[in-house]
Amino acid sequence: MNRTIFILLMVFALFIKQSFGQEQIVIQLAKPSYTDAVKNQYIHDILIKSFAAMGVDAVLMYNAQPMNDKRIIEQLSHNKTITLAWLSFPYKQPTSLVNTTIPLYKGLHGKRLLIIRGDDQAKFSAIKSLDQLKPLIALQQQSWSDYTVLRDNDLTVNGELDYPGMIKALETGFADYFPRSVLAIGTELNRLKQFNFIVAPNIMLQYPSDYYFYLSKENQHIRDLLEQGMQKLKQSGELERLYLQYFGDVEKQYSLNQRHTITLKNKE
Repeated sequence: MNRTIFILLMVFALFIKQSFGQEQIVIQLAKPSYTDAVKNQYIHDILIKSFAAMGVDAVLMYNAQPMNDKRIIEQLSHNKTITLAWLSFPYKQPTSLVNTTIPLYKGLHGKRLLIIRGDDQAKFSAIKSLDQLKPLIALQQQSWSDYTVLRDNDLTVNGELDYPGMIKALETGFADYFPRSVLAIGTELNRLKQFNFIVAPNIMLQYPSDYYFYLSKENQHIRDLLEQGMQKLKQSGELERLYLQYFGDVEKQYSLNQRHTITLKNKE
């Protein structure tokens, strides 16, 4: 969406506010790959309900083209085509941005389960430490953020293959495991059900990956409204209810609280 259309939307929002006495705000978002994904629906609900708790009607608008994180940060920093984004900066965030303070996914984004061959179940059942994983070969593409995290923790990673190649390598024994997000592994295994793949039992990798809403410093007032609204949702229990509505099944399906967690450093 170009700048002219965005300005027209803002003018229209102001007209509504003046006509009906209700504050309305247009929130420009970077278009994700799949707007109907569960995690995006969850974000939408948080935004709509948080602003509503402050008496503000939020209108969510997507840009025409998806953006990678680098472009999103650039656009946010210069207060251009997007108003806010949900991002993770484990150690250092850009000084040009401000953020809310309540983690959006309760660390769920940093939890990884391992896709393995069914025949290797007993081998992985015995793994309890990072050192035990180091001789085994993990799969990940070099352009994925997990590749860097795994390498920084001295794990052996094959990052040279495309996705079909990784599946073939796992199937034939040229690799041992494929770490995948707890949010996506169920759908992925359904697509791979022709293979003898399972989730490694009793084990989970985890690294710091807390997501927050980030905005330009020029939109500090929007950030403050959103923060206050989220705090109200937290105090009322609505924020926890939303989390369980969208992700409670994942927690239960894979017994995340009962798994042995191997903690990884995240230097990004």
